[in-house]
Amino acid sequence: MIEQATSLQAPNTGVHFGDFDTFCALYRQRQDGLSLIKQLNQMIKAVQRHRGMSMAILAGSTLFQGDFHVLQRQVERRLISLEVFAAQTGLLSVRDKENLHNAWHTIRADWQGDDVIDNFELHSHFIDQLQIMIAGLAKHLEKPVSVIVAEKANLELPSEDAAAYPKMFKQIELLNFAARQVTTMAEQVGRIRALSTYAAAKGFCDYHHDRKLRYALSTARTANEKLRHQAERLESLLAGALPSLAMIKTYELKLMFLLNTVESDVLSGMTITTNSYNLFKLATEIIDVYLKVVDDSMDLVSRWNDEDLEGWLCLV
Repeated sequence: MIEQATSLQAPNTGVHFGDFDTFCALYRQRQDGLSLIKQLNQMIKAVQRHRGMSMAILAGSTLFQGDFHVLQRQVERRLISLEVFAAQTGLLSVRDKENLHNAWHTIRADWQGDDVIDNFELHSHFIDQLQIMIAGLAKHLEKPVSVIVAEKANLELPSEDAAAYPKMFKQIELLNFAARQVTTMAEQVGRIRALSTYAAAKGFCDYHHDRKLRYALSTARTANEKLRHQAERLESLLAGALPSLAMIKTYELKLMFLLNTVESDVLSGMTITTNSYNLFKLATEIIDVYLKVVDDSMDLVSRWNDEDLEGWLCLV
């Protein structure tokens, strides 16, 4: 019955039942995509913490042992949940799922015997894969469903729905900001956290970690400049619709304190005096702010998706 109905014109709408079928399918796909981005974002957060804690433990620290074992179980559960959700929605390819599974298995297998640089690189590669998946999903969410359906059906959106196009440009900008810029900044701070926590746990910074840390610091400072300017632009563009954006500027002083502490103490060439746990805690606080902006951005796009559905249903 449904297949027969899709060829008929919906009463008094000027569109066909098939257009409604397309709209509803795309709407659900977008909601699933936004949910998956949030799951991947939380996975990044967990793997970043796992990297920092495991490196500190490899340095001989016992401060992270209890939290580390709890976190490791959580990562396992998150990965299983991701695989099941991705299988049900079809939003990740078989190759993507295999890459995630293999990357985590490589990290988890006999990590206590790893060279610390190998441990760092394996985690970082896993996080890179997760970020690529988030960026790919975000790219497919840029256009509001009403715009896609109208384009496919060669329909003109009514004048009262002309706001869909300006909203589309805001949506593109916000998704690019959250899925690329913010996640990249969070990862730069995550790398600094891992490397500096390891060095502080050791009490000194060797040549290889010194080089990596200096590069991460330079990259983080450059990324922060771009992030701050874009966050200020979006605050104005979104007119308060994303309150957590303001936290990026609020936490900039803490970020500068972290970067300056790493530069002046961890990279001083002298015995490191900063406590490894305190370094980890401060960096974690900053990273959590960034990753909350990612989650909140997806929530805002989800609300826009709901508004798009409501606007489509109320067309006359």
